[in-house]
Amino acid sequence: MANIKPVTFENYGNKRWQRFSSYSFAAETTIVPLMLSEVRSASAVFPIAFVKRQTNCLPVAITGFDERSNVFVSSDGNWLGTYIPAAFRAWPFSISYTETGEKLLCIDEDSGLISDGPEGEPFFNADETPSEALQGVISFLARFTQDRDPSLAACTALEAAGILEPWTATLRTSTREWRLDGFLRVNEKALNELRTQVLYSLHKAGALALAYAQLHAMANLPVVARLAEQRLLGQQETQAPQAAT
Repeated sequence: MANIKPVTFENYGNKRWQRFSSYSFAAETTIVPLMLSEVRSASAVFPIAFVKRQTNCLPVAITGFDERSNVFVSSDGNWLGTYIPAAFRAWPFSISYTETGEKLLCIDEDSGLISDGPEGEPFFNADETPSEALQGVISFLARFTQDRDPSLAACTALEAAGILEPWTATLRTSTREWRLDGFLRVNEKALNELRTQVLYSLHKAGALALAYAQLHAMANLPVVARLAEQRLLGQQETQAPQAAT
């Protein structure tokens, strides 16, 4: 678990931060939340599913099948996909929500990108206002998180329409088998049988496009399986000479 701490002047008034140069921080993340505005781009690269978190339902990108193995991050920290989820692009910053729904800008204390200086960007100006660099982070996350409520509403609309179902899948390659469980997906048959009025309401909520994106994105499952197999075979080849010696 990340060591997340609110970005306040009291916590970081005299500190600086550096921009990340490697995606190694995401190497063990196999599920990443998506916002409505990025689903179309993400559906061209990743399988998309839905997950329940307490009372909320969220769309997520699946970036790996083996526990703690993101197949889109290379061993040297490069990103291998053609789209990078917004949640990764903001690292080490993120937005957390209080019980009352208030947004808090936070940072991963264990990122290794926070220092007392002189390298990097200041968090705050002398007058305790956010620095220009931090304002850029805040603006990016504001654009990302403004989609949170519409994303939740779209998923709620799909649930209310009764077209989400538990998703269990088995993926096989020539050397390995993976099992997906704990996700939800769109029931295409139920979607096609919806009345025109319900379809219109889903369209207005952005849920109809989300449903079709999820169905389209399932075509990426074999791609992730092949990448996972290649990674596994590469690891075995690396370990074999060591075992021989």
